[in-house]
Amino acid sequence: MAEDDDFIAQLEALGEAEVRRLLAKGVYGTTGHKRPMVEAWLESKVQSRNDVANLEIRRIARSAKNAAWTAAIAAIISAIFAVIVWNSS
Repeated sequence: MAEDDDFIAQLEALGEAEVRRLLAKGVYGTTGHKRPMVEAWLESKVQSRNDVANLEIRRIARSAKNAAWTAAIAAIISAIFAVIVWNSS
């Protein structure tokens, strides 16, 4: 397992773009132990980006929902004041 940890550390040091380039060149082979580890590592990088993107999407959606509620409440308050002003004149 220490070898696997060292290999993952090497992948981290190389970075995703370089690992993808080396994988495409066949450096990690077509069979054996390293290629599946590389593919799993790359997939974890994609998944991490997707998780971050999904969090940002949810944050933006929550903000938009809050803005919509604020606008709706402001519209209701304005309508109430309009009715009061119209009735008092």
